[in-house]
Amino acid sequence: MAEITYLAKRNPAAAAKVIVQFQEARRTLAKHPDIGRPAPVIGLRHFIVGAYVLTIRRKAGSVEILSIRHGRQAEPKE
Repeated sequence: MAEITYLAKRNPAAAAKVIVQFQEARRTLAKHPDIGRPAPVIGLRHFIVGAYVLTIRRKAGSVEILSIRHGRQAEPKE
């Protein structure tokens, strides 16, 4: 992910923290696939991980992460 590369160049500790947060999020999503708040698009959900918003959906019995954006970034238009 470009954000981790960017962070690693400026603050390796922050990059390591984000990696751990995303690893924990993957485990949480595996256990609780319907977690997060509904997104404006039907079937999608938003799951907050630290300063980031993951857009997710259930697919074939698992959770698919469709996008990751910083919480300060605007939500993409449909």
